[in-house]
Amino acid sequence: MWGFVTTFAVFLFVIGVLVFVHELGHFMAAKLFRIRVDVFSLGFGPRLLGFRRGETDYRISAIPLGGYVKMLGENPEDVRFGPLPPEAFLARPKWQRFVVALAGPAMNLLLAILLPAAVFMISYPGPAYRIERAQIGAIVPGSPAERAGLRPGDVIVEFDGRRNPTWGEVEDLTTVKPNQTVIVVVERQGERLRVPLTLEATRGRFDVIGESGILPPPITDGVVIADVERGSPAEAAGLRPGDKIIRINDVEITAFPVLVALVGRSAGKALTLTYVREGQTRQVTVVPFNDRGRGRIGIAPEPEAPLKGVIRMGAAAALRESVRQNLFYGRLTLEALVEVFRGERTVRETFAGPVRIADLSGKAAERGWQELFIVMSLISLSLGLFNLFPIPVLDGGLILMLGVEWIMGLAGKELTMSLREKIQTVGLALILLLMGYVIYSDIAITLSERARPEGPPPAQAPH
Repeated sequence: MWGFVTTFAVFLFVIGVLVFVHELGHFMAAKLFRIRVDVFSLGFGPRLLGFRRGETDYRISAIPLGGYVKMLGENPEDVRFGPLPPEAFLARPKWQRFVVALAGPAMNLLLAILLPAAVFMISYPGPAYRIERAQIGAIVPGSPAERAGLRPGDVIVEFDGRRNPTWGEVEDLTTVKPNQTVIVVVERQGERLRVPLTLEATRGRFDVIGESGILPPPITDGVVIADVERGSPAEAAGLRPGDKIIRINDVEITAFPVLVALVGRSAGKALTLTYVREGQTRQVTVVPFNDRGRGRIGIAPEPEAPLKGVIRMGAAAALRESVRQNLFYGRLTLEALVEVFRGERTVRETFAGPVRIADLSGKAAERGWQELFIVMSLISLSLGLFNLFPIPVLDGGLILMLGVEWIMGLAGKELTMSLREKIQTVGLALILLLMGYVIYSDIAITLSERARPEGPPPAQAPH
């Protein structure tokens, strides 16, 4: 059974690999320029175990939420005790220090490209439709897409500025833009139409996500029930696993999201379900119960196996696709950060702490190593970009300070030790505040999820 211990072990593996790769970048660059490295540590705090080789102590420390490379003479205060030896970090030319600072994030970005490429070359059992062109197969009744006038059969040729998007890109762009209006250009019967689409907001597991009501082409003529909850309206109505729901009232059910949308807005209202059992078409009346403001009847669908495809690519094609995906997700990440500074998105919705990372990693590992590697690549991409922020104590902050030193040097001035320390103190305070808030948000969201009722209320008799 997949539990806390397994999830925690997966989390340590993910964080360990990403931190190791990041610090390895700093380490290799420092060694390249013959800068003395005193400590290479996975984790912070007290030393648990390790070994010493040459001048470097390779160790694992007690707090597994990061790591560091400690170089000789990297602390500006060391200058106060006299001239630094040639192998000290601050004694090296600015361009070498720049390369050392950049090497960590660069290794994370490289890993973000290599992991998906390796998966694509071996075989990634992902939904095949996500790499296909975005032709609308169905529209959820009452959804933003229906209100905007989009129709099944429309081919999306542009979505929020992304030309000729795949289904995966349409879904990902939709997810990160709740309550926002995007421009959709569709091709319909040889004519191109420009349609403003205002996305709805719906509650995901950890945050609010966007919803459009656009669905890919259906591959079945109904939804087959895999499981019926005990005491649910579906059980009270006599529905069983294996029954195929083909219509609710007068709306054909071409995909499970259509069923979810219809049932979701019908809490307490009688619905007529048409279903097929052993070749015979039957009807039954079901009244969804109210589950946190949404209607639910208590069924789980069978997975739509034909939507699962195997992606296998050659090395060059896999690298191209991985670079394309990283550029796409990098753009989404930067757009989300801009929205945070504009006040259009909260920090809570944008940043994930260790609890959410552990949850995402655990769920991905449960689905297979391919899914885990894809999630690791996304976290590595985010880690690489985040470390390039021009905030002191981050790699981007060090790069910024080197730039300031260089500019002041051109003007014949020097960055004083006092000003340098003040900048670093402010940067450290900002990072600690952000980390504290993100961890608090993670815990609060997780506790609220666990506090929610798991099962349905007593069944209501069918009308």
